[in-house]
Amino acid sequence: MNVNQKLKLSLLVNTGFAFLEIAIGFISGSLALISDASHNLTDSLSILIAYIGKKIAERPATQEHTFGYGKATILTALINSCILVAIAGYIFYEAYQRILHPQAIQGGVIMLVAGVGVLVNGGVALMFKNNQADLNLKGVFLNMAFDTIVSLGAVAAGLIIYLTGKTLADPLISLAIGTMLVYGSVQIINQAVHVLLEGVPEHIKTEEVLAAIQAMAGIKNVHDLHIWSIASQTPALSCHIVAEHYDLKQNVGLIKQIKVSLAEKFKIFHATIEVELEPCTPHEH
Repeated sequence: MNVNQKLKLSLLVNTGFAFLEIAIGFISGSLALISDASHNLTDSLSILIAYIGKKIAERPATQEHTFGYGKATILTALINSCILVAIAGYIFYEAYQRILHPQAIQGGVIMLVAGVGVLVNGGVALMFKNNQADLNLKGVFLNMAFDTIVSLGAVAAGLIIYLTGKTLADPLISLAIGTMLVYGSVQIINQAVHVLLEGVPEHIKTEEVLAAIQAMAGIKNVHDLHIWSIASQTPALSCHIVAEHYDLKQNVGLIKQIKVSLAEKFKIFHATIEVELEPCTPHEH
């Protein structure tokens, strides 16, 4: 099953279950179930946004967008994470209201529905377990993984209420769930902003790349080095090198060697390298 098929199936399953859970949540009066269902609906929106972002990212480069549309998936990851933070805020507010004004809740119904939620959300999360190199799909995975935790929390709340009759467990567990949502979302927001601000990809160390290039025979100096991401899994590099000999044929071979080394050691397949006789003023100056 390809990624697009996974996204479509996830959207169908998750949305259907969310509407069922919302209905039962209102009937039973459970904030944990309603919180879980609300998060499930935002996950459906997140999956839809992720799907749209992936389709946009697959469009070929144009004269106006010469690098293509790969960063569309970064934008969708950022949007999805911001939605999750907003939902966490709603959960915090509702939990506070439930603490002030406790309501009667059917613990057994909560356990049953939330137990199904564990299976649904966990199954969807597993589909994207091996796609986390793509920040967009990592956002989908984390959303569904946290939904699984949310459902487990609802099961725990239902069990406590069923055994003890203490409805306070419902809003307290919801608060814990909201905190986890914020934590996971902020991590993806930071990663997305890092990419959008042309930050160096997390798996690449600038000093290691610089040392690898400088260690190659025929190179006196490396400067004006820039490393960024064209898309979630597409790092790019540009730099100037000062060659020992300004021989066209020799330097063409030298550039080819550098590109092969960058691809093998750092998975950088898009590199632009300029050869000079002496260091020049960096572009940003």
